[in-house]
Parts: sequence; structure tokens; C-alpha cells
Amino acid sequence: MKLGIIGSGNVVSEFLSFIDEIKSIELVAIYGRKHSIDKLHQLQNKNNIKKVYTEFDQLLLDEEIDTLYVALPNNLHFEFAKKGLLAGKNVILEKPFVQTMEEFMDLQKISKDKHLHLYEAISNQYSPNFNKIAQWTNQIGDVRIVSLNYSQLSSRYAKFQTGKILPAFDFKSGGGALQDLNVYNIHLLTGLFGRPQEIHYSYNFVKNVDTSGILTLEYPNFISNAIAGKDVFSIENGMNFIEGDKGYISIDKPTNDISTISLHTENSIDILKLSGQHRMFYEFETFANKIASNDWDFMNKMLGHSKLVLEVLTTVKRQMKSDHPDK
Repeated sequence: MKLGIIGSGNVVSEFLSFIDEIKSIELVAIYGRKHSIDKLHQLQNKNNIKKVYTEFDQLLLDEEIDTLYVALPNNLHFEFAKKGLLAGKNVILEKPFVQTMEEFMDLQKISKDKHLHLYEAISNQYSPNFNKIAQWTNQIGDVRIVSLNYSQLSSRYAKFQTGKILPAFDFKSGGGALQDLNVYNIHLLTGLFGRPQEIHYSYNFVKNVDTSGILTLEYPNFISNAIAGKDVFSIENGMNFIEGDKGYISIDKPTNDISTISLHTENSIDILKLSGQHRMFYEFETFANKIASNDWDFMNKMLGHSKLVLEVLTTVKRQMKSDHPDK
């Protein structure tokens, strides 16, 4: 994979902290706005990136690049992904994938027509522990309650309180607790259990955005709560439980990082901890492998999962719009 990185924010810095461990990925270029040129050159020099672009159209003309990693504010995902696909590049989009179902269908059609790969970067779906959790659900009897909590005081919250609204707290830019943090909980729940029957969101609404909230997803035989907050001081370790009538599963970190999990039954405790790898390592290792092997079945499976998550998000955003029709 010959990669062009789109963006220079915190998630890009995280990505660059481990990506040299995946030898099949070559960092060809990084793109950002002109006012970020100094930061772009710093990232280039520190991480041996060949080229820097401040004009996206110029990057798209670079024939050395075959894949784009789009890590921009949420409302820009669709625009940059579509341009990338139309230019003949595979696209990896940071979560949340896109903002509307129409955008999803548009990107999916272009990727199919042009035989290009299209993925959502969502760490918990690619962790080896995801499959282990799925296996363990068969050992805890009938699942009755699932409770997930990914709350983390935002580094941008202080500015938000003073009235400086950055994209992370701008609902029109795809910001808010639902799409920034709770999306990880939604991915985990739907990945394990599929489509919920009922969806309801209770949330704190401040300056026209959900700063925290509790999302209830009801399944035929159990209820789940997905909690997320950007305005709360929370412990670093997660408090995540899948509880059945014969045992329970715990996830000991927030749901963006499921590296430490444990199975508790009447007579035993089984603890599984992944060794050392950054939480994003496994998804990008998978993307590189699947793009190299042109595994279209796998891509379509993961697009189907992303579509289901978007259906949940769309339902919740429709409820929020109904709650606040003047916003």
C-alpha cells in the first residue's frame, strides 16, 4: 500500500506512532491546509514521509499514491473520499464513516464501479479480541444486559465552555459525543449482536450539541446502554460489561481499545490481554492485506457493518432533530 495521509490532527499523530511496524505500508505523502505547513513538515521529517501537499487536487494527481487515509473533521469525510475514489484511489475513512445514507450509497457505488477498496477505520472491529468476545458470548448463557461506557473529558472542552466552538463540538460538523465517542460503542454492539429493534437517545444538549448521552439499544432478549461523554472527568479504564445468566464478559478499557478482556463464569476466570500493539495497528494491517489481495468479499462485509452503524446514527440524529427542530 502506497499511502497518502489526509489531515494532520491528533489521530494522524497516533497513526504515525506505529505505522512503521507494518512493512507493507509506504508513506508517500501527507496533505493539510497551508496554515499547517510547519506541522506538516515536522510530521514529514519525523516519519520519513516523501512528500507534502497543501493542494488536494495535486495530491490526487500523484500516481505513486494508491490509497488515501482520510482523517479530517467528520463533515469533510464524504467530500474528500468521493474525490479520492473518482481519482482512482482506494480510501480508508476515519470513523464515523459519513453523515448520511445518501453519502454512503454514493461512495459505495463509486467504489464498486471503479473496483476500488473503501473502508471505515474503526479499531474495535479489527482487534483479535473482537472475535474472542463473540466466542465468549456463547459461554455466558442468555445475554440480558450490556453496558458500555466511553467517556473522556475533551481537550477542547475548556474552549467550548468559553464559546469557541471547534469541530469536535459543532453538530453541523459532525461533532458531539454520539459521533465522536459513542460510535465506538455502537460499532461494538452491532458488530456482536446486529441490528437493534428499538433505539432511544437521552443526552445533555449544550450550545446546540450533545456533550454527553446514554444511547439505549433494545434487542429481542436484552437491553444495552451505550454511554459516552465529552464533558465528564472519567477514569482511564473502561467499565464495560456483557452480562448473561451464566457469566459475564468485561472490557477493561474504553471501547476504542479492547485489548484487555476477561470472561467470568461460576467456576473460572479467563483473562486475555493483547501484547504491546497500538489499538489501531490491527485495522491498518488488515487494510493493507485485504487491498493487496483484492478481497472484495471482506470489503463488502465491512461496508455492510458500517452501513448498519450509520442506520443507528441516522435514527438518533433524526430523534435529536425532532427534539430541537429550531436548531
